Amino acid sequence: MSKTNYKNNIKYFLWTSIFQWFFVPIGVWVLIWRSYLSWEEIALITSISLFIQLLLELPSGALADLWGRKNTVIFGRVLGVIGFIIFIFATNLWMFLLGNILYLANWAFESGALSALLFDSMKENGRGEEEYQKVEADTFFWCTIGMAMSSALGGFLYSLHIQLPYIATALAAFISLVLAFGLEEPGIDSEKFTLKVYLKQNWEGFMHIFRNEKIRAVSLFSVLINFVAYTGLWYLYEPRLAAGGFPASWLGLLVSGTYLIRAFGTKLIPLVLKMGNKNIPVVLTLFQAIGSSLSFIENKFGAVSSVYLRKMSDGIRSPILTRLQNVELESKYRATSLSAISLLGNVLISLAGPLIGYFMERGGASSTLGYFSFIGIVLVLPSALYLSRQISKES
Repeated sequence: MSKTNYKNNIKYFLWTSIFQWFFVPIGVWVLIWRSYLSWEEIALITSISLFIQLLLELPSGALADLWGRKNTVIFGRVLGVIGFIIFIFATNLWMFLLGNILYLANWAFESGALSALLFDSMKENGRGEEEYQKVEADTFFWCTIGMAMSSALGGFLYSLHIQLPYIATALAAFISLVLAFGLEEPGIDSEKFTLKVYLKQNWEGFMHIFRNEKIRAVSLFSVLINFVAYTGLWYLYEPRLAAGGFPASWLGLLVSGTYLIRAFGTKLIPLVLKMGNKNIPVVLTLFQAIGSSLSFIENKFGAVSSVYLRKMSDGIRSPILTRLQNVELESKYRATSLSAISLLGNVLISLAGPLIGYFMERGGASSTLGYFSFIGIVLVLPSALYLSRQISKES
């Protein structure tokens, strides 16, 4: 079997990702939805959509390992385009619900498949894990810059017409779909697709994340640190910035700034790597915990410093974790296992929602985000030390 053109895959991986992340309504979607829906309806849509995304995570990973990573990514991209077209015309709960389900399904089908395609393509061409991580970090950087630009653009387009942000995103999603066709599928050690093999792939891919002590350590740390990271992203960052007392006109710019600071974080990865592989899990955990603790400062400084420092840690954490996961996971189960790790983290994030709402109602966004510093030390740090010990054994 001939090798893929990995340089071509790197190029298309970068550009399809940038347009996939170019979510123009990111700063104004609530304003659009509130024109048609109550807060209760918005919460219901979010809850149902996240639950369906959870159900799709593992099956989509198994589909990628058996049907092909490229085919799975393209299928997800098609769903995303349809979802955004529905958003353009949405005026009631059912249309917004269907649009949101398809939007999140797009991410579920990409989860694990796209990075697995790139990793295997580079691996079969003899490229090292450091080079792969650099590609992931560079892509993450430019995707983040794109999100900052899309946030600013969304506010401007919304001022012209309420539906223009979703029209712009539908166009970006279509471009992302077209670019995904340029990817080349690497060789995968898999069996012929049948329902029996598919169900077997789901089970074995899920169990693969517990296969040995090193993989267990990477999986546990990934699930827990991503739980702390994404609860902030889904539930707390915008409310925490609003609690700082900023004028409404500033909030859009501050949200855009969070993506710029995350992009800056990716540029700190070489500095973090100099601290030694075995120390990285602990450094990531403490960096995140310090950012959370700053939220206890209940003023503008506390709002910006806590959200921005945590967002910067996201820029460091995500590419490093992706590299750690892909290096340890077997090609045959890679996409399925990556989806399993994502699934476990998302289960925790979904279950945390009502508790976060309860604490925000009684203690405010400032204290709620601050509490995650304790969660980081008590829950995440032990898993970081466990992973550090496993890395040390290989040194």
